[in-house]
Amino acid sequence: MSSRFKNLPDPKRQEGMEIKEDKSTIKEEKSGSRHFFGGEECIYIMDAKSMGNIGRYLNHSCSPNVFVQNVFVDTHDLRFPWVAFFAGQFIRAGTELTWDYNYEVGSVPNKILYCYCGSADCRGRLL
Repeated sequence: MSSRFKNLPDPKRQEGMEIKEDKSTIKEEKSGSRHFFGGEECIYIMDAKSMGNIGRYLNHSCSPNVFVQNVFVDTHDLRFPWVAFFAGQFIRAGTELTWDYNYEVGSVPNKILYCYCGSADCRGRLL
């Protein structure tokens, strides 16, 4: 059985990225998350904004009813976990599934993202 990760694109050659001849720096043509990391690091970012499985429809709550756990199935490479959701309590049918994004307030300079989860324990901000 072969790994499902063998055909992954080189993270340094993602769409919107231009690599200079000396490969010492990376110039970003489009804005994105890449500029938060060093140019020589190989990183992968999970972003379900435009595609993904049913898990992309789970929303944030400061008082979530599910929690997320990294599960290693095809590889033990820490960069490629499967992300699994588990119920943290009994959840009635028809209840919205929510999890805590665990963003760190102030972690992205000049970016504020308010929380509107409506929880009694709402922290008020995600970023």
